[in-house]
Amino acid sequence: MANEMRLQVNEISPEHSSVVFGHKVCQTREAKWLCLENIYQKFHRPNFYDIGGTYINDVADYWFVCKTELIADIKLLHLFLWNRHEESVVRVAVSDSNEMLVDKKNDAVCLSKKLKQFDYKKVKQISKIYITTYSFNDIDVDFLKNRRLYIGVSFDCNNSEELSEEIIENVKCSHDFHALLKNPVGSDFTIESADGHKFKVHKVLLAAKSEVFKAMFTDEMAESKNGYVRLIDVTKEDLQSVLEFIYSGSIIDMEGSNFFNLLQIADRFNLCGLFDLCQYVLSQQLTLDNVIDTLIIADMCNASTLKLAAMKVIKKNNWIVKTDMFKEILNVDLVRELCEYLVPS
Repeated sequence: MANEMRLQVNEISPEHSSVVFGHKVCQTREAKWLCLENIYQKFHRPNFYDIGGTYINDVADYWFVCKTELIADIKLLHLFLWNRHEESVVRVAVSDSNEMLVDKKNDAVCLSKKLKQFDYKKVKQISKIYITTYSFNDIDVDFLKNRRLYIGVSFDCNNSEELSEEIIENVKCSHDFHALLKNPVGSDFTIESADGHKFKVHKVLLAAKSEVFKAMFTDEMAESKNGYVRLIDVTKEDLQSVLEFIYSGSIIDMEGSNFFNLLQIADRFNLCGLFDLCQYVLSQQLTLDNVIDTLIIADMCNASTLKLAAMKVIKKNNWIVKTDMFKEILNVDLVRELCEYLVPS
Protein backbone atom coordinates (compact mmCIF):
# COMPACT_ATOMS: atom_id res chain seq x y z
CA MET A 1 0.00 0.00 0.00
CA ALA A 2 1.41 3.38 -0.95
CA ASN A 3 -1.26 6.06 -1.03
CA GLU A 4 -4.80 6.91 -0.01
CA MET A 5 -7.09 8.71 -2.47
CA ARG A 6 -10.74 9.69 -2.59
CA LEU A 7 -13.38 9.37 -5.29
CA GLN A 8 -16.39 11.55 -5.83
CA VAL A 9 -19.69 9.65 -5.95
CA ASN A 10 -21.80 11.17 -8.70
CA GLU A 11 -24.65 9.63 -10.62
CA ILE A 12 -23.09 6.37 -11.75
CA SER A 13 -24.39 3.65 -14.03
CA PRO A 14 -22.86 0.73 -15.97
CA GLU A 15 -22.95 2.86 -19.13
CA HIS A 16 -20.81 5.67 -17.69
CA SER A 17 -17.34 5.99 -19.26
CA SER A 18 -15.63 5.68 -15.87
CA VAL A 19 -17.33 2.39 -14.95
CA VAL A 20 -15.75 -1.00 -15.64
CA PHE A 21 -18.58 -3.33 -16.64
CA GLY A 22 -18.28 -6.42 -18.81
CA HIS A 23 -16.81 -5.90 -22.26
CA LYS A 24 -17.85 -2.25 -22.42
CA VAL A 25 -14.78 -0.21 -23.35
CA CYS A 26 -13.50 1.73 -20.34
CA GLN A 27 -10.13 3.42 -20.72
CA THR A 28 -7.69 2.34 -18.01
CA ARG A 29 -6.80 5.90 -16.97
CA GLU A 30 -10.49 6.86 -16.77
CA ALA A 31 -11.60 3.90 -14.63
CA LYS A 32 -13.24 4.96 -11.37
CA TRP A 33 -15.69 2.16 -10.49
CA LEU A 34 -16.06 -1.61 -10.87
CA CYS A 35 -19.71 -2.54 -11.35
CA LEU A 36 -20.88 -5.90 -9.94
CA GLU A 37 -24.37 -6.91 -10.99
CA ASN A 38 -26.61 -9.47 -9.22
CA ILE A 39 -24.16 -9.49 -6.31
CA TYR A 40 -26.83 -10.73 -3.87
CA GLN A 41 -27.32 -13.90 -5.93
CA LYS A 42 -23.57 -14.31 -6.40
CA PHE A 43 -23.00 -14.32 -2.65
CA HIS A 44 -25.44 -17.23 -2.37
CA ARG A 45 -23.76 -19.08 -5.25
CA PRO A 46 -20.04 -19.02 -4.36
CA ASN A 47 -17.91 -19.04 -7.50
CA PHE A 48 -15.65 -16.95 -9.73
CA TYR A 49 -17.40 -14.16 -11.64
CA ASP A 50 -16.19 -11.76 -14.32
CA ILE A 51 -16.52 -8.05 -13.56
CA GLY A 52 -15.13 -6.39 -16.67
CA GLY A 53 -12.05 -4.96 -18.30
CA THR A 54 -10.15 -1.79 -19.11
CA TYR A 55 -8.53 -0.78 -22.37
CA ILE A 56 -5.88 1.48 -23.83
CA ASN A 57 -7.70 2.83 -26.87
CA ASP A 58 -9.14 -0.43 -28.27
CA VAL A 59 -6.43 -2.72 -26.91
CA ALA A 60 -7.28 -4.93 -23.91
CA ASP A 61 -5.34 -3.89 -20.82
CA TYR A 62 -6.68 -5.38 -17.56
CA TRP A 63 -9.56 -7.67 -16.60
CA PHE A 64 -11.20 -7.84 -13.16
CA VAL A 65 -12.62 -11.00 -11.60
CA CYS A 66 -14.21 -11.63 -8.22
CA LYS A 67 -14.75 -14.76 -6.19
CA THR A 68 -17.55 -15.08 -3.63
CA GLU A 69 -17.12 -17.36 -0.63
CA LEU A 70 -19.16 -18.29 2.45
CA ILE A 71 -17.47 -18.85 5.82
CA ALA A 72 -20.04 -19.38 8.57
CA ASP A 73 -22.20 -16.24 8.55
CA ILE A 74 -19.61 -14.12 6.73
CA LYS A 75 -19.72 -13.53 2.99
CA LEU A 76 -16.35 -12.84 1.39
CA LEU A 77 -15.69 -11.07 -1.88
CA HIS A 78 -12.16 -11.66 -3.22
CA LEU A 79 -10.96 -9.28 -5.93
CA PHE A 80 -8.49 -10.35 -8.65
CA LEU A 81 -6.88 -8.69 -11.65
CA TRP A 82 -5.69 -10.26 -14.92
CA ASN A 83 -2.80 -8.58 -16.74
CA ARG A 84 -3.70 -8.85 -20.45
CA HIS A 85 -0.56 -7.28 -21.92
CA GLU A 86 3.19 -7.89 -21.74
CA GLU A 87 5.02 -8.28 -18.41
CA SER A 88 4.92 -5.02 -16.46
CA VAL A 89 4.62 -3.29 -13.12
CA VAL A 90 0.98 -3.02 -12.00
CA ARG A 91 -0.16 -0.23 -9.73
CA VAL A 92 -3.85 -0.18 -8.83
CA ALA A 93 -5.95 1.35 -6.04
CA VAL A 94 -9.34 0.05 -4.86
CA SER A 95 -11.84 0.85 -2.09
CA ASP A 96 -10.06 0.39 1.21
CA SER A 97 -13.03 -0.99 3.18
CA ASN A 98 -16.57 -2.33 2.89
CA GLU A 99 -18.06 0.94 4.20
CA MET A 100 -21.15 1.43 2.03
CA LEU A 101 -22.69 4.55 0.54
CA VAL A 102 -26.20 4.27 -0.88
CA ASP A 103 -27.28 5.82 -4.18
CA LYS A 104 -31.05 5.30 -4.03
CA LYS A 105 -31.66 7.05 -7.34
CA ASN A 106 -29.61 4.45 -9.22
CA ASP A 107 -30.32 1.43 -6.98
CA ALA A 108 -26.63 1.24 -6.26
CA VAL A 109 -24.35 0.70 -3.29
CA CYS A 110 -20.82 2.12 -3.46
CA LEU A 111 -17.96 0.95 -1.28
CA SER A 112 -15.63 3.38 0.46
CA LYS A 113 -14.56 6.45 -1.51
CA LYS A 114 -11.12 6.19 0.06
CA LEU A 115 -8.76 4.04 -2.00
CA LYS A 116 -5.88 1.85 -0.95
CA GLN A 117 -3.04 1.39 -3.43
CA PHE A 118 -1.39 -1.94 -4.28
CA ASP A 119 1.87 -2.32 -6.20
CA TYR A 120 2.97 -5.48 -8.03
CA LYS A 121 6.34 -5.94 -9.72
CA LYS A 122 6.88 -7.87 -12.94
CA VAL A 123 3.39 -9.22 -13.47
CA LYS A 124 3.55 -11.68 -16.35
CA GLN A 125 1.25 -11.51 -19.36
CA ILE A 126 -2.08 -13.34 -18.93
CA SER A 127 -1.51 -13.86 -15.23
CA LYS A 128 -3.92 -13.33 -12.34
CA ILE A 129 -3.02 -11.37 -9.22
CA TYR A 130 -4.96 -11.20 -5.95
CA ILE A 131 -5.78 -7.64 -4.82
CA THR A 132 -7.91 -7.70 -1.67
CA THR A 133 -10.92 -9.20 0.12
CA TYR A 134 -14.08 -7.51 1.42
CA SER A 135 -16.23 -9.13 4.10
CA PHE A 136 -19.99 -8.70 4.54
CA ASN A 137 -22.48 -9.94 7.11
CA ASP A 138 -26.04 -11.07 6.40
CA ILE A 139 -27.44 -7.59 6.98
CA ASP A 140 -25.01 -6.08 4.47
CA VAL A 141 -25.87 -8.70 1.88
CA ASP A 142 -29.63 -8.26 2.35
CA PHE A 143 -29.15 -4.57 1.68
CA LEU A 144 -27.45 -5.43 -1.65
CA LYS A 145 -30.53 -7.27 -2.92
CA ASN A 146 -31.76 -5.74 -6.21
CA ARG A 147 -28.86 -3.28 -6.17
CA ARG A 148 -25.59 -3.10 -8.06
CA LEU A 149 -22.37 -2.96 -6.05
CA TYR A 150 -19.70 -0.45 -7.08
CA ILE A 151 -16.10 -0.78 -5.91
CA GLY A 152 -13.84 2.25 -6.28
CA VAL A 153 -10.82 1.76 -8.52
CA SER A 154 -8.04 3.86 -10.01
CA PHE A 155 -4.91 3.28 -12.05
CA ASP A 156 -4.04 6.99 -11.84
CA CYS A 157 -1.81 6.41 -8.85
CA ASN A 158 1.02 8.49 -7.51
CA ASN A 159 4.33 7.12 -8.78
CA SER A 160 6.44 8.81 -6.13
CA GLU A 161 7.87 7.01 -3.13
CA GLU A 162 5.83 7.05 0.04
CA LEU A 163 6.34 10.28 1.98
CA SER A 164 8.12 10.10 5.31
CA GLU A 165 6.21 10.81 8.49
CA GLU A 166 8.43 13.86 9.08
CA ILE A 167 7.46 15.41 5.74
CA ILE A 168 3.78 14.69 6.35
CA GLU A 169 3.91 16.33 9.78
CA ASN A 170 5.72 19.36 8.36
CA VAL A 171 3.06 19.80 5.71
CA LYS A 172 0.28 19.42 8.28
CA CYS A 173 1.88 22.01 10.55
CA SER A 174 2.30 24.48 7.70
CA HIS A 175 -1.43 24.20 6.97
CA ASP A 176 -2.56 24.36 10.61
CA PHE A 177 -3.91 27.83 11.34
CA HIS A 178 -5.18 27.11 14.84
CA ALA A 179 -2.84 29.77 16.24
CA LEU A 180 -4.69 32.37 14.18
CA LEU A 181 -7.95 31.36 15.83
CA LYS A 182 -6.47 31.91 19.29
CA ASN A 183 -4.68 35.10 18.28
CA PRO A 184 -6.67 36.42 15.28
CA VAL A 185 -4.08 38.75 13.77
CA GLY A 186 -5.41 40.24 10.53
CA SER A 187 -8.97 39.06 11.10
CA ASP A 188 -11.57 40.72 8.87
CA PHE A 189 -14.89 39.25 10.00
CA THR A 190 -16.80 38.52 13.23
CA ILE A 191 -19.12 35.61 13.93
CA GLU A 192 -21.30 35.74 17.04
CA SER A 193 -22.83 32.65 18.63
CA ALA A 194 -26.40 32.40 19.92
CA ASP A 195 -25.18 33.03 23.47
CA GLY A 196 -23.30 36.18 22.53
CA HIS A 197 -19.69 35.00 22.21
CA LYS A 198 -17.84 36.70 19.34
CA PHE A 199 -15.13 35.04 17.26
CA LYS A 200 -12.83 37.13 15.07
CA VAL A 201 -12.10 35.12 11.92
CA HIS A 202 -10.45 35.33 8.51
CA LYS A 203 -12.79 35.29 5.54
CA VAL A 204 -10.24 33.68 3.22
CA LEU A 205 -9.97 30.58 5.45
CA LEU A 206 -13.73 30.17 5.88
CA ALA A 207 -14.38 30.75 2.17
CA ALA A 208 -11.78 28.13 1.26
CA LYS A 209 -13.62 25.49 3.30
CA SER A 210 -17.24 26.39 2.62
CA GLU A 211 -19.12 27.56 -0.48
CA VAL A 212 -21.81 28.90 1.85
CA PHE A 213 -19.36 31.16 3.66
CA LYS A 214 -17.84 32.10 0.31
CA ALA A 215 -21.26 33.25 -0.93
CA MET A 216 -21.85 35.12 2.36
CA PHE A 217 -18.67 37.10 1.82
CA THR A 218 -19.62 38.46 -1.61
CA ASP A 219 -19.98 42.22 -1.89
CA GLU A 220 -23.75 42.11 -2.30
CA MET A 221 -24.45 40.33 0.97
CA ALA A 222 -25.30 42.37 4.06
CA GLU A 223 -23.01 40.20 6.19
CA SER A 224 -20.05 41.07 3.99
CA LYS A 225 -20.77 44.78 4.12
CA ASN A 226 -21.14 44.74 7.90
CA GLY A 227 -18.24 42.37 8.51
CA TYR A 228 -20.44 40.53 11.00
CA VAL A 229 -23.00 37.74 11.28
CA ARG A 230 -24.86 36.29 14.26
CA LEU A 231 -25.77 32.61 14.18
CA ILE A 232 -28.89 32.57 16.31
CA ASP A 233 -29.05 28.78 16.62
CA VAL A 234 -25.39 27.87 17.14
CA THR A 235 -23.91 27.75 20.66
CA LYS A 236 -20.47 29.02 21.60
CA GLU A 237 -19.19 25.46 22.09
CA ASP A 238 -20.46 24.24 18.72
CA LEU A 239 -19.13 27.30 16.91
CA GLN A 240 -15.76 26.85 18.62
CA SER A 241 -15.59 23.25 17.35
CA VAL A 242 -16.59 24.25 13.82
CA LEU A 243 -13.97 26.99 13.65
CA GLU A 244 -11.31 24.69 15.11
CA PHE A 245 -12.00 22.23 12.32
CA ILE A 246 -11.91 24.93 9.63
CA TYR A 247 -8.62 26.34 10.93
CA SER A 248 -6.81 23.11 11.78
CA GLY A 249 -8.71 20.13 10.35
CA SER A 250 -9.33 18.74 13.82
CA ILE A 251 -11.35 19.32 17.00
CA ILE A 252 -9.54 19.58 20.33
CA ASP A 253 -12.34 18.36 22.61
CA MET A 254 -13.65 15.40 20.65
CA GLU A 255 -15.28 13.76 23.68
CA GLY A 256 -17.04 16.94 24.78
CA SER A 257 -18.35 17.93 21.34
CA ASN A 258 -21.98 17.51 20.35
CA PHE A 259 -21.65 15.73 17.01
CA PHE A 260 -25.41 15.72 16.41
CA ASN A 261 -25.28 19.51 16.36
CA LEU A 262 -22.03 19.59 14.39
CA LEU A 263 -23.46 17.29 11.71
CA GLN A 264 -26.35 19.68 11.12
CA ILE A 265 -24.03 22.70 11.06
CA ALA A 266 -21.67 20.94 8.65
CA ASP A 267 -24.61 20.14 6.39
CA ARG A 268 -25.90 23.71 6.57
CA PHE A 269 -22.54 25.29 5.69
CA ASN A 270 -21.38 22.54 3.31
CA LEU A 271 -18.30 21.65 5.37
CA CYS A 272 -17.52 18.30 3.76
CA GLY A 273 -14.61 17.23 5.96
CA LEU A 274 -16.48 17.99 9.16
CA PHE A 275 -19.57 16.27 7.76
CA ASP A 276 -17.59 13.07 7.15
CA LEU A 277 -16.03 13.23 10.61
CA CYS A 278 -19.44 13.63 12.25
CA GLN A 279 -20.83 10.64 10.36
CA TYR A 280 -17.91 8.50 11.48
CA VAL A 281 -18.06 9.54 15.15
CA LEU A 282 -21.84 9.17 15.38
CA SER A 283 -21.75 5.75 13.73
CA GLN A 284 -19.24 4.66 16.39
CA GLN A 285 -21.51 6.02 19.14
CA LEU A 286 -24.66 4.21 18.01
CA THR A 287 -26.63 2.52 20.81
CA LEU A 288 -30.09 1.03 21.07
CA ASP A 289 -31.16 4.15 22.97
CA ASN A 290 -30.03 6.68 20.36
CA VAL A 291 -30.39 4.77 17.08
CA ILE A 292 -33.81 6.21 16.18
CA ASP A 293 -32.73 9.79 16.90
CA THR A 294 -29.56 9.18 14.91
CA LEU A 295 -31.54 7.79 11.97
CA ILE A 296 -33.85 10.81 11.94
CA ILE A 297 -30.94 13.29 12.00
CA ALA A 298 -29.01 11.33 9.37
CA ASP A 299 -32.02 11.33 7.05
CA MET A 300 -32.60 15.03 7.59
CA CYS A 301 -28.96 15.82 6.74
CA ASN A 302 -28.68 13.30 3.86
CA ALA A 303 -25.89 11.57 5.78
CA SER A 304 -26.03 8.29 3.85
CA THR A 305 -23.20 6.48 5.64
CA LEU A 306 -24.59 7.24 9.09
CA LYS A 307 -28.13 6.45 7.98
CA LEU A 308 -27.12 3.03 6.73
CA ALA A 309 -25.23 2.31 9.96
CA ALA A 310 -28.35 3.16 11.98
CA MET A 311 -30.57 1.02 9.76
CA LYS A 312 -28.23 -1.94 10.25
CA VAL A 313 -28.53 -1.63 14.02
CA ILE A 314 -32.33 -1.53 13.76
CA LYS A 315 -32.39 -4.55 11.48
CA LYS A 316 -30.19 -6.48 13.88
CA ASN A 317 -32.53 -5.49 16.74
CA ASN A 318 -35.84 -5.37 14.88
CA TRP A 319 -37.87 -5.40 18.10
CA ILE A 320 -37.17 -1.65 18.13
CA VAL A 321 -39.97 -1.12 15.60
CA LYS A 322 -42.47 -2.23 18.26
CA THR A 323 -41.34 0.38 20.80
CA ASP A 324 -42.45 3.95 21.40
CA MET A 325 -39.10 5.12 20.02
CA PHE A 326 -40.15 4.02 16.55
CA LYS A 327 -43.20 6.29 16.73
CA GLU A 328 -40.82 9.26 16.86
CA ILE A 329 -40.21 8.83 13.13
CA LEU A 330 -42.71 11.23 11.58
CA ASN A 331 -41.26 11.25 8.05
CA VAL A 332 -43.44 8.85 6.03
CA ASP A 333 -40.77 8.38 3.34
CA LEU A 334 -38.20 7.42 5.97
CA VAL A 335 -40.59 4.90 7.55
CA ARG A 336 -41.23 3.38 4.11
CA GLU A 337 -37.51 3.20 3.33
CA LEU A 338 -36.77 1.58 6.68
CA CYS A 339 -39.54 -1.00 6.20
CA GLU A 340 -38.22 -1.86 2.74
CA TYR A 341 -34.78 -2.35 4.25
CA LEU A 342 -36.07 -4.52 7.09
CA VAL A 343 -38.18 -6.68 4.76
CA PRO A 344 -36.49 -6.62 1.33
CA SER A 345 -38.66 -7.61 -1.62
